[in-house]
Amino acid sequence: LEAGSIKNLKDKSPKQRCLFFLEKADALSNSNAQLSYLYSLEGLKEAHKTQNDSLLSLAYNTLGNTHQFLTQLDSSLFYHKKALQYREKINDDLGIADSYNNIGIAYDSQGNFEDALKYYFKALKCYEKKQNDDKTAMTLANIGVVYKSQKEYKKAYYYYKRAYDTYKKINSEFGITVTSGNLGSILINFKSYNSSLAYSKIAKEGYEKLNYKRYVAYPISNIAIVYDSLHRFTEANKNYIESIQLHELHKNDYEVANTCNAFSACLNKQGKYSESIVYAQKALQYAKNTDAYFLEVCAYDNLAKAHSKMNNFERAYYYSNLYNKGMDILFKKEKTKAVFEVEAKYENEKKSKLLLQIQNKIQHRNTLVAILALLAVSIALIGYLIYRQQKIKGQQKEQEYELQKAIAAIETQNKLQEQRITISRDLHDNIGAQLTFIISSINNIKHAFDINNSKLEQKLQLISTFTKTTILELRDTIWAMNTKEVSFEDLRHRIYNFIEKAKLAVHDMQFTFNIEPQLSEITFGGVDGMNIYRVVQEAVHNSIKYAQASEINVNIAQDDKNIIIKIKDNGIGFESNTVILGNGISNMRKRVNEMQGTIEINSDTTNGTSITIHFPNQRFET
Repeated sequence: LEAGSIKNLKDKSPKQRCLFFLEKADALSNSNAQLSYLYSLEGLKEAHKTQNDSLLSLAYNTLGNTHQFLTQLDSSLFYHKKALQYREKINDDLGIADSYNNIGIAYDSQGNFEDALKYYFKALKCYEKKQNDDKTAMTLANIGVVYKSQKEYKKAYYYYKRAYDTYKKINSEFGITVTSGNLGSILINFKSYNSSLAYSKIAKEGYEKLNYKRYVAYPISNIAIVYDSLHRFTEANKNYIESIQLHELHKNDYEVANTCNAFSACLNKQGKYSESIVYAQKALQYAKNTDAYFLEVCAYDNLAKAHSKMNNFERAYYYSNLYNKGMDILFKKEKTKAVFEVEAKYENEKKSKLLLQIQNKIQHRNTLVAILALLAVSIALIGYLIYRQQKIKGQQKEQEYELQKAIAAIETQNKLQEQRITISRDLHDNIGAQLTFIISSINNIKHAFDINNSKLEQKLQLISTFTKTTILELRDTIWAMNTKEVSFEDLRHRIYNFIEKAKLAVHDMQFTFNIEPQLSEITFGGVDGMNIYRVVQEAVHNSIKYAQASEINVNIAQDDKNIIIKIKDNGIGFESNTVILGNGISNMRKRVNEMQGTIEINSDTTNGTSITIHFPNQRFET
């Protein structure tokens, strides 16, 4: 707290100190919510000293507001309900209405739309009774926010417009700014993009003029959504990022989650699925922090779509299930029906008051009108429920179709794996046995006949050696076909096996194979594993056979974009401008290109040969 500001309060009464702290808390709520919270705590302490119910209700209300600004919604509800208890105790009608509205805001932020509307309509009834135009307009705007969250855009526009017209009537600069932002948001859903953009810019300028820095991010989000809808993605991305940063700056976890969800969906449209997953995960984290279950469900939807596009079908299936369960909880028929019953009750009470005022003149006519109105509302409600049910069924069928596609893809992969196993078994049993027979036959020929022709003996030995090498190559191929996932550790072991055999021919050779620790968890398919193994094997083979190297180092590392494999020897090297590269190097390039990688070969006669291979990170999954 500011010691200089409160130094003169020592001689003041608890009531005066309480009001000072609460005024400070209100003044700082839009610019420094954490400091506002500290002032509100001091105000509550002083209010308890006074034992004044009116001051206690004000202190609890202020504390509830600061928790709302900090998006600590459970705490906000607790303190606003405490304020309501004191206001009901002292019959503070306007204060009761304020508490109803604040409780509605907290429920709205949690995604509890039924309770939010219940308290908003209670507040609206009180404000209209008191003829308080400013707070009537505020509550109308809040009701519009709930209907917008439920995608009831026509109703949302109706309440936003009523709020805007009321603020215009009383010339409220703040109210016009807020409802301009609301209208800018809702008009997006009617594809009135130019009008939406105009309203949103008015709202942005209004908040900046009023120095409400916390709220500037909201119209920026609307501007981002407009550009998103127009597929002007560069401008959309810029505004999304700016909005997210502002919400994070002011610790508005709910809106960070909300805007991250919108940005994630926009990135999915652009085919930037990895970035989409990053922002969807961020949305999920912030939504959980603030108990905003509706936003969690939206994040699951974005994650399911992104993973599906990246062919990560298991993850897509997992998040799709979470999304469907969330939708069932949020939009079950009982909740929807209850929401409309709250609205119907409010509208019917208002109509009843009008009927009482003119009952003596047109009682019979009004009774008939009321009956017809109730019938119309019932028919409309039934029709809406039927439409809603069909819409949900359609969404479920679409999800089921996507899941069936994912399952079919998985089944196809399983069948391919079974075929690979069958082929590898045939290779081992047939070709492997035949190669072994060739080796055995050559050995038998050597023992059965006295071969004096040295050239013939060399040829037989060459055939035997070649056949043994072919068997080893065949075993490597069968290993790759039978292995669903290969790690760099697996490759290390197989390369070491190759090196041990090479040492039989080349003595005193030093060989190292280093893998960065974070790469130990990375796995890839058998085909990619075989390609990497063959490339490294060919490079090591060349170092041993041609470079006459005594030291060979293999290092596998990772940076922000690539996995990097580097094979370095201290051999005699060669001049790349004068030497014609053979089939081995060509095959290495071909294998690397098939994995969307790049290969660079540097060699000279003094420093040996260095082969550097880059594979993009997205080629592998952890």
